[in-house]
Amino acid sequence: MAGDEGVAKWIAETLQNDQRFKSVSAVGAGYIEIVRKDHAPFTAAAIGIREVVLPGHVAPLFSGGRSPQFVVNVPSKVIWSGGAIGIIHDAPAAFGTLGELTRAARDEIVSSYRHREYKFFERAFEQHGAVREVTRLYDKIFQLHRYRGLKDITVVLVDAYDMSAEDVRNARELYGRFDAAIKISSYGSITTAAREAAASMGAEALKFGDLMGRLNKP
Repeated sequence: MAGDEGVAKWIAETLQNDQRFKSVSAVGAGYIEIVRKDHAPFTAAAIGIREVVLPGHVAPLFSGGRSPQFVVNVPSKVIWSGGAIGIIHDAPAAFGTLGELTRAARDEIVSSYRHREYKFFERAFEQHGAVREVTRLYDKIFQLHRYRGLKDITVVLVDAYDMSAEDVRNARELYGRFDAAIKISSYGSITTAAREAAASMGAEALKFGDLMGRLNKP
C-alpha cells in the first residue's frame, strides 16, 4: 500500500465541510481527490508516520498511476528527512501537515507550495557568497558547504520567541549534532542559558543576521 487509507479517510471527512472545496474524497491506497471551487482539482497522498518520514515512506506514493501534488502526514509533529523532502520536491510536489495542505490548496499550483520560513532560510543560505552548496538533512536542519576551504557548518532552525537552553537541548535530541542553533524569529532574544547550552555541545546559538556574518569566518 502506498499511503495510509485510514488517515486519508479521516482527512476527507475532516475537510468535507470546508467551503473552499466542492468535494473531498478518499479514493483508496491513501490518496485523496480534492475538487476546488476556484482552481483545478488536485490529488494528495496521506501517510501516518509518527517519528521520522524517510525516503521509503514517500517514494511508493509516486511509483503508481497517480502522482500526488501534496503529501500530508498525520500526526503533525513529525520530522521529515532530507531524502524524503528531496523525493517529494523532485516529483514535483509539496509536503506538510493538514494545516499546510489547506494553505497549499489556496495556490493555483499546489505542488509549488513551500513552508514560508523554511523557504526563506534555505534561499538565504543558497544565495550567501560564502556558500557553494546547501544540503537539507532534515526539515529544520541544513548543512552549508562553503568555499575557500572553510569547513561545512550544520545549522538547525529553532522557532522560539526567547531561545532557551531547553530549546537548544530539544533540537540536539531531535536532530543530533549541529554547529549552530539559529533563532528564526526576528523578535525576542537568545538567553544566556541557551548560549551556554550550545557551547557545552561545541556549538553556537545565533540570530539569523549573526549567522550570515559568521559564514564568512573560519
